[in-house]
Amino acid sequence: MLLMGGGTTVDSSFLWMHDVIAGSRAGNGGDITVLRASGTEAYDDYLIKLAHFNSVRTIKIERNATAPDLARVAAEVDKAQGVFFAGGDQANYARWKDTSLSAAVQRVYDRGGVIGGTSAGLAILGEYVYDSVAADAASPTDTVEVTTKNAIPNPSESIISFTHDLLVFAPLRRVITDTHFVTRNRFGRLAVYLARLQAADPARRQLMGVGVDEATAIVIDKHGIGTLKLQGKGGSALFVQVSKATRVVPGKPFVANGIKMTLLNRDGQTYDFNRWCANGAPTYTVNIDGNRKPIYQPPNPYKAPAGAVMQRCP
Repeated sequence: MLLMGGGTTVDSSFLWMHDVIAGSRAGNGGDITVLRASGTEAYDDYLIKLAHFNSVRTIKIERNATAPDLARVAAEVDKAQGVFFAGGDQANYARWKDTSLSAAVQRVYDRGGVIGGTSAGLAILGEYVYDSVAADAASPTDTVEVTTKNAIPNPSESIISFTHDLLVFAPLRRVITDTHFVTRNRFGRLAVYLARLQAADPARRQLMGVGVDEATAIVIDKHGIGTLKLQGKGGSALFVQVSKATRVVPGKPFVANGIKMTLLNRDGQTYDFNRWCANGAPTYTVNIDGNRKPIYQPPNPYKAPAGAVMQRCP
């Protein structure tokens, strides 16, 4: 799998994708399908020049696509060894749940292919998806967005909506992803998502949020081990767990204590998605209190504080 946070493209993650499919850096191989609901075919030339794929084809699927339209795209996806979801609006992708197209993407993964996405294309890859459907319904021009600034004061906000099991990938079971994570200060909203999902079903096992920043990707091998890939300086990924005891109180600002954070910010660091741990990565806790300013304690949740414990996988 290839989880890219959006913004700057991470070249090394696509080279990894090629190597997995072709078997080596030098080998030619892999037919890649790029799926999107808006935008251009820019990935086609970029990927062909970057790596020795057999072919790269972008297919743009209109919002009003019919079942026969999706079936025709599904037939093309079935020929691919890799599928990459471009950015845009994940509400468009959420509409593909339980269609011939989502089934075709699933088959690519199940037979050993690579599935990836960036920005909105990453947002749809977890078992749980913030789908933007309610936000789009509130604003047909797509000007309404869930942010930390509106989620923390009102965690029961009606524009927050979810889709479950759009696609099924073993490493991302019990996971919800978020994108542009540090750049757009999305830690607060991700914590709200986790709290709402867990409160909705008390029997649900502990969930995890994976926030990937811009110029950052996580590639996950067949053993469930993720490796951080960075484009240039900066970039990070955070793994977030909110206590199942956290409650979302309608009409009240969000409050959550002891949110567990694991930070990866060095190229090549690894994370075990089977055991939810990372050897040598700092782990620390953050509190959120929407009644106070700053709302985070410590004030910068994206940076490991002094005294953070270096994690060891059991």
